[in-house]
Amino acid sequence: MCEFCTQHGEGKKWYENMDNYTREVFSQVSSEEKLKKYLRGFRQRLSFWPFAAHWFKQRLPSVYDSLVYPRVTSSLKKHHFGQVVPLEDAEKILENVGTIVQLPCVCRRVTSRQEVGYCLGVGMDMTEIVKDVPDFSNFEVLSPQKAISLVRDLEGKGMMHSVWTFETPFIGGMCNCDRDCMAYNVQVKMKIGTAMWRAEYVAEIDPESCSGCRRCSKYCLFEAVEYDRLNKKCSIDLTKCYGCGICRTFCKENAIALWDRRNILGDNTTW
Repeated sequence: MCEFCTQHGEGKKWYENMDNYTREVFSQVSSEEKLKKYLRGFRQRLSFWPFAAHWFKQRLPSVYDSLVYPRVTSSLKKHHFGQVVPLEDAEKILENVGTIVQLPCVCRRVTSRQEVGYCLGVGMDMTEIVKDVPDFSNFEVLSPQKAISLVRDLEGKGMMHSVWTFETPFIGGMCNCDRDCMAYNVQVKMKIGTAMWRAEYVAEIDPESCSGCRRCSKYCLFEAVEYDRLNKKCSIDLTKCYGCGICRTFCKENAIALWDRRNILGDNTTW
C-alpha cells in the first residue's frame, strides 16, 4: 500500500476510509478561511511555479533533482496530493460520500485555456466555502448516480480518475485527467515533483486473448504498453503502469485485468 494508506487508512486504502472526507478531519488540518485563501490563489500558482521549476530543472538538473524535487514533493504531500483510482473505486467513493459537486477544471484553464467541468468536489459540503471563490463558484450539485454516469462517460473518453487532498489527509476532490492535467505534467512530463501516488493496482494483459490491435497503447497516458512485433501481442511494463485501468476500458477482447500491486510487485514496490 502507499504511504498514505499506512498513515491514514486505518487498515484500508486511505481513500476508502470515509473519515478522510469529513468536516471533522478537515477541521483538524485546515479551516474555511485557509481553504478559501488556498483556492483563491490556486490558478495563479499553477500558472507560475511548475513552469519556473521546469526552467530551473532544465538548466541545473542535478541540483534540482537532489535538492528541489524532494522539497516540492514534500510540500505537495502535505498540502495537495492525489492518487490514481480505477473506475470501480471511483464509483465506490461517489456512492458513499455525502456531497458531490461538479466544478470547472482549473488545470485545463492553465494548460489549454478551456473551461470544462471535469472536476468533482466530494465529501464535506463546501458549497458555502467556494461560492464566492473565483474559478470554483460555478458549480453544480450532482446526485451519486449522475456523478457515476459522468465519470463513466469521461473514462470512455480516455480520462483517468484520481482523488486529491486539500491539506492531507482531508480528501476534497476527484479529478478526471488526461494529458492536459497539471499534476500529470508535473509528475510525468516535466518530472519536477511527485504529485500523486500510482493506483493500488497494476494492469496485466492475457497474451492468449490479446489480438495485438494496440488500442490499449493508444490510450495509455504513461507509455506503459509494449508491443511485440514478432508475436503481435501487447504487454504491460509494470515499472511504468499507474493502474488507472484506461487500457482495460479500450480493449475490445477483454484481455486486460487489474491486479493488486503488492501481489504482483511485492510489498517493497515504490508507489
